[in-house]
Formats: sequence, structure tokens, C-alpha cells
Amino acid sequence: MWFDVVLVCMVVVLSIPLFVITFQLLITLPHRKSTTLSLSEQKSVVRYKIIMPAHNEAEIIGKTLTDLIQQGVSAHNVIVIADNCNDDTAKIASDLGVVIVERFNDKHRGKGFALDHGLQYLKTHTPPDVVVILDADCEINANSLKVLVNGCHEHQVPLQALYLMRNNKEDSLARRVAGFAWLVKNKIRPIAVNKLTLPVTLTGTGMTFPWKVISEVNVAHGNIVEDMQLGIDCTLAGFPPMLCEQAVVYSDFPEQGSDAEDTQRTRWEHGHLLTIVQQVPKLLKLAIIRKDFRLLGLALDIAVPPLSLLVLLAIAGLFLLGIYSYTVGSSYSAFLMLLTSFCLFALMLVITWWRFGRDYLTLKELCMIPVYVVSKISIYVMFLFKRQKSWIRTSRKTK
Repeated sequence: MWFDVVLVCMVVVLSIPLFVITFQLLITLPHRKSTTLSLSEQKSVVRYKIIMPAHNEAEIIGKTLTDLIQQGVSAHNVIVIADNCNDDTAKIASDLGVVIVERFNDKHRGKGFALDHGLQYLKTHTPPDVVVILDADCEINANSLKVLVNGCHEHQVPLQALYLMRNNKEDSLARRVAGFAWLVKNKIRPIAVNKLTLPVTLTGTGMTFPWKVISEVNVAHGNIVEDMQLGIDCTLAGFPPMLCEQAVVYSDFPEQGSDAEDTQRTRWEHGHLLTIVQQVPKLLKLAIIRKDFRLLGLALDIAVPPLSLLVLLAIAGLFLLGIYSYTVGSSYSAFLMLLTSFCLFALMLVITWWRFGRDYLTLKELCMIPVYVVSKISIYVMFLFKRQKSWIRTSRKTK
């Protein structure tokens, strides 16, 4: 009897994230270009600063800063936090005229501590109206930056730009599948969340904050997915982040087959899983206590694990339920419930690919997704036995 209860709980736990992502994909299908972020005509200049945390980014930071400056961004509005650098990051940035703040601390390492150092610097100078956080390997055009800054100042909530990876048809199948999964995670699902007026999950770069918000939130921690935690903290403080679809930030995956690619993927996925375990129960509890549907929405969104893991868990659950129902002779209702949830999710994923993802994958390549899913099993096994808990820098490839 107790095993039946365990199986029912398993079905519920798996069906909820399947339903959440299926619903998100569904409501995004008819989507056209967003006009949800309304902006009135600006009558005053918004004071802003760009904080760019950088750890040994000498290979890429020069191009990133040059692109910004050539688009009319004042070098004095860019603050590079050269964090524990032992290369020429600080010199390259200084030669381009931007503000350089160097930090050396072997005990407290990670992007969160670097961001906090930048914020402390601003507190001792003239604080801006708006703070933009941009990674050293990202590109953003001047119009996107303007929309982010003005929108953040007008709405007085954190704004997240669309953060997308460049799509290269010459990449390997695994890379292009990862690109499609990234599109679903960083564009399709946030659009759905925005439509529901719920807090979006911050994605690490292209994040913009009113000074009154970011100056009060604690970012000085070693969380390996500091962006996700920052979005949670802002929502808990009463400032739920919104998606600014009119602004786009582009970057590249690490070099194919490199240790950097494995490091980055492991950090993202282990960090997400750890956040699910540690934060989702707290958010659900607070949502009930505060009667706050925004916290409930954020909890459900975060509770959706990485797509590969969700597929693996659903297939494993179906296999276990099928074997149990057949051998014991019990009802197939739990099996059918999970099968229905999984089939609906798979159907919506295919429709989403047809609607948004054909530039990434052909239909034949889409059918190869199970191979990609299997290739990531080792990452999830490592989470159980050798999870990544501390921040490790991802090596860049020069654009």
C-alpha cells in the first residue's frame, strides 16, 4: 500500500512541471512582437551605470567594450569589476576609458561578490537611477540598452532583456539542440510568464534594476546561479522582474567539446536543481502565508527542471509505473495520467519547434533529441554524488 502512495506522489510531482511547461508553450504560440512594455516620452535623462563583472576576460572584453562605446555609450557609464584577475582584463578596459574597480579576494569568489563590490563602489560615489548588469562576453545594441534603462526607470521594477545564443547552422547537432532548448528557456517560457503578469526568472545578463531595488538586495553570496536567486530576492522584496522583449542580448556557447562547455552546463543545471530543492518549498510556503499568486507563479516556473532531466524523469516514471501495474495487476490510472501529461508536453514541444525553432533544427534532427537527453545523464548523476557547489569561471571563445 505504501508503495502505491509513493507512486501517486511521483506522478503528481512529475505531472506538475509537465503541465506548467505545456501551458507556457501553449499560451506563447499565437505570440507576436511584444507591446506590453509601454513607455511614455522621456522628459528627463535617466542616469544609469553598466556593471560588468569580469574574471580573466582579456580575450573578449576589449571587443565587448568597443562595441558599446562605438554605439554612443559613454565610457564613464561602464564600470568593469576586474575580479581576481591575473591577466590583462583591467589594462584593456582602462585603455578604453571605462571605470575600473579591481577586487582581490580568494575566499569570496564568484559573480555575486563581484556585483556587490560594484554596488558598494556606486554607493560611495553618485548612485545612478538605474543599474544594468552585462556580462563581458555579451553584445547589446544601443536601442536595446535605451529601452531597458528607460523602461526600468519608468516602471520601477527589474527588467530582463531577451538573452539568446547565436544560432550557427555549422554547429554540431548537440549544440543546435542546446540552442533550441535555450530558446525555450530564455524566450518562449518568459514570454508566457510575462503574459500572465507573473515574475520572470532572471537569466544573468541584460538585467536592469532601479537603484532603490538593487541597492537593498543582498547579492554578496557564492550561489552558482546568482541570477535566479536575485530574481527570487527581488520578488520577495515586492519588485517582481518583468521581461523586456524589445531588448535583446546575444552571446555564444563555449567552444564545442571543451571543458568550458561542460563546466558551464554543469553549473547551470546543478545550480537550477539546487535552487529547486532549496527555494521552491520556501516560495510555496510564503505564497500561502502571504496569499501571493506571484510567489506561487515563480515557484511553479522555477520548479520546472532542465528539459533533458524532465524528459528523463518522465520516461523513467512511465517505465516504473508500467512495470509495476503489469506485474502487480493494479490500476493503470497513474500510468495513464503521467503518459497523458508527457504526450501533451511532447506535442506542444513539437508545435513550438514548428512555430519558433525551425531555424535551429530540421524535423529529422528534432527526432534526435533523445540522444542529446541521454548524453546529459552524467550531469545529473554528478548532482547526486559530486555536485558543483562553488562558482567556476567559464572559459570564453573569442568572437
